[in-house]
Amino acid sequence: MPVPWTQIIQWAPQILSLSRELLQRARRTGPSEKSLVRAQDPADQAARIAALEENERRQAELVDRMASQLEQHSRALISLHRQLRLLIAAVIALGALSLLLFFRS
Repeated sequence: MPVPWTQIIQWAPQILSLSRELLQRARRTGPSEKSLVRAQDPADQAARIAALEENERRQAELVDRMASQLEQHSRALISLHRQLRLLIAAVIALGALSLLLFFRS
C-alpha cells in the first residue's frame, strides 16, 4: 500500500489553520480581571460555555482526523515492511542462484 501523500498534504492546511485559531482564541480569552468579571454575567456565561463546547467539538474532530491519518500511516508502514521482507528474500534467493550458476560453470 503506497503512502497517501495526497491525503497528508490535503489535511495539513486544515490542521495548521485550526491550531492557529485555537492558539488565537486561547490568547484572546486568557485570564484577566475583565474576563473574570464578565464570567459572572449569566448570559455571558452561556455564550462562553457554547464557545467552549464548539471548541471542544472542533478539537474532537481534529483528533479524529489525526487518528484516521495515523491508522492509514500504520497500514502503509506495515505494507512497506512486508514488501521489504519479500524484497530481501528475493535478493538472497537471487544471490544464492547466481553463486550456484557461477560455481557450476
